Amino acid sequence: MWSALQHPGFRWLFLSNLVSLVGSKIHRIALLFVAYQETQNAVWISLILGAQFLASAVLGPLLGPLADRYDRRILMIVSNLVRALLVACIPLFAIGSMPLLMVIAFLMAAFESVHYAASNSVIPEMVPESALDGANGLMVFVNRFADVAFVALAGVLVANVGPVPAFWIDAASYLIAAGLLLLLPPLPGKAGKGGYFAAVAAGIRPLWQNPILRRTIGTLALAAAFGSVESALGIVYAVGALKIGVQGFGVLEALMAGGAILGLWVAMPLIKRWSRESAFLFSLAVWGLAFASLGLFPNVIWAGIATFLMGVLNTMFIVPARSIIQLAAPAELRGRIMAAFGATMQSAVLVGTFLAGVLEPRLGVLTVLVVCGSAVFLAVFTVFLLGGIPRQPSEAKPG
Repeated sequence: MWSALQHPGFRWLFLSNLVSLVGSKIHRIALLFVAYQETQNAVWISLILGAQFLASAVLGPLLGPLADRYDRRILMIVSNLVRALLVACIPLFAIGSMPLLMVIAFLMAAFESVHYAASNSVIPEMVPESALDGANGLMVFVNRFADVAFVALAGVLVANVGPVPAFWIDAASYLIAAGLLLLLPPLPGKAGKGGYFAAVAAGIRPLWQNPILRRTIGTLALAAAFGSVESALGIVYAVGALKIGVQGFGVLEALMAGGAILGLWVAMPLIKRWSRESAFLFSLAVWGLAFASLGLFPNVIWAGIATFLMGVLNTMFIVPARSIIQLAAPAELRGRIMAAFGATMQSAVLVGTFLAGVLEPRLGVLTVLVVCGSAVFLAVFTVFLLGGIPRQPSEAKPG
């Protein structure tokens, strides 16, 4: 996996993402802390998070054509610089204004979606196909590592010195990330300059017209819709069903995060031994069974084993899925397709959060986990019965 860093362009992109993620994780904790400290009302936290989800789900596909028309290096640099400016506005004059914080959170997520589309569309141009899974694995790794290392650091920082220094650290991280991107060569877009909204539609249509994209993204979206109930019900499961309290919930979350990092070392050999398509479907199917087992066997020891396994499997299906989508997307549409993919997954997470709130009071947390985990498995099994994920023509093997 680490051999992908031998390619200079990808190395600078990786380092830029790492630096910006350090600040982003600190910023997220500081922002939510400020929202609650100023209002003592959890509704404002929900509104700020909702504004971020809305920007990603709605504006992501609308801004996708930018990544196909213009230089992706410039787009990523501008995205980082604008986010640095937006973050700097918070300690200067926005801390006491919740509506202004919502606007800033909305704009931050919008520019993050531009950066996401641009960065994910250039990876296949920076590394050969043989190194693509390793490169995607490293991008997943840096995100998981930031979750494990810097979220805890953010809590300590905000608790001891307050949120204002955290915002300045975040702004500085975006500036450094932008500086690292200056070391990249130009990365011009591949698409023409036709009608803008026609270009938006052209980037969305392949999600159901292309059989590879339709089955990969459709399966992932269904899995995210049912699987993301865990994010809403994890605390209910730990406190209400397992009786291990908030501390136990923290341990389960840490086990899942640790498993996600370990999964990178399992995913690479598995992809080489089988195929991206087989590794994706197999890992996602087993993830659904492990998720359902949390409700079937509400035992503390098994819960720890299952959540760790779910973390491993999560990475094992995310990495090949990204490579499949990047390779299936035509170069001139890749930015728009990645933006639409990101928006689809954000929307699926929102559906899962809604499902958790609707189903848990009626069925109970254990039944919801069994039903949703089984639904993930059945979605994958249905795709398998339909012939699985088609392979790229270049990857097709005789017989």
